[in-house]
Amino acid sequence: MPGGTRTDQRAAALWRLIQGELALIELPDERTALKAALHLDSTNREPSIDGRLAFARDRGDFGMQRSGKHHGYDALRRWWGDGVRRLGEKVHERLDYLHNHPNDWREYFTDSAQPLFRRPSRGAQPVFAELFVTTVFMKGRFVQRRITERLITAREDGVEFYTARALPEMDDASASVPVRALWGCKAERVPSTAGEPILTRLWFPTALRRGQRHYFSSEALAGNVGTERRAINVEVDHHGIAPGLRLHDSMPISGLTIRIIFDQDELPDAVWWYADVTERERLTRPADADGRWLSVSPHGHAEHTFTEACQPLAQYGVSIAWRTMPADVLAGTRTFLEESQ
Repeated sequence: MPGGTRTDQRAAALWRLIQGELALIELPDERTALKAALHLDSTNREPSIDGRLAFARDRGDFGMQRSGKHHGYDALRRWWGDGVRRLGEKVHERLDYLHNHPNDWREYFTDSAQPLFRRPSRGAQPVFAELFVTTVFMKGRFVQRRITERLITAREDGVEFYTARALPEMDDASASVPVRALWGCKAERVPSTAGEPILTRLWFPTALRRGQRHYFSSEALAGNVGTERRAINVEVDHHGIAPGLRLHDSMPISGLTIRIIFDQDELPDAVWWYADVTERERLTRPADADGRWLSVSPHGHAEHTFTEACQPLAQYGVSIAWRTMPADVLAGTRTFLEESQ
């Protein structure tokens, strides 16, 4: 560790290192078990590890079994045991690296009030999003249009473009659509073959220097995609998104905000937000007392600003549950879609 630092500073740096490596644990259930066991969830105040694991399970943090029941205690202990072993290996590898690269300790001697981000993947886009607002316009149960506004900070010199893609439900690459530039960029489609996702490079007017900010916006139109939407999802394929803030509790000024404008003739049965979870978890309805439920305004609007920082390699979004359609209405909808295509 750097010389001239106090014992409490070194302890805090080591704790940040452990939290950073925990965020890189691949399996969500193991991460959840570790966060509960290691007192990283301030709302879980049970005095023992077993108690904190059980509290997290009963609250629904681990999701449910296919039978609809909570996971058994053996599963919780297995996730905790496997997770702590993986965490130990990651911490050991990181300490070895820092032994040979001591200057990199500086990232852990930071203001504890600032959010700690996990390391992005090697191929992550070299930008950090200060503001990320996506507005989705629905037609029936389908996405008709999606507008995304971004204020980014370059994390290296020479950043010339941002790569965007628009995928329908279930991330079906074969049905992806091109992205169009609206402001502060110029769109160029990346050549692709059949079955590959359609990627669009949004070129900036000039290359960005490290630390330089730039605002730009784009949109994606659904075309002939007619897949019922069960979630509006944002994948963080860059260096992360800042914690969310709203001016006068109405206008987002930082962080990730997702807005959905529903068709007045097809309002959802329920809407809730999710953060850094598996696909199974994001489609599972929260408990009645869960704070993730979202209301739909009389105009059919629903939105959420994520107050916590959004991590690289994670997915965030808003899930939608629709009312069950009668069989004759559902058949008529399918016929209309086939004819309109």
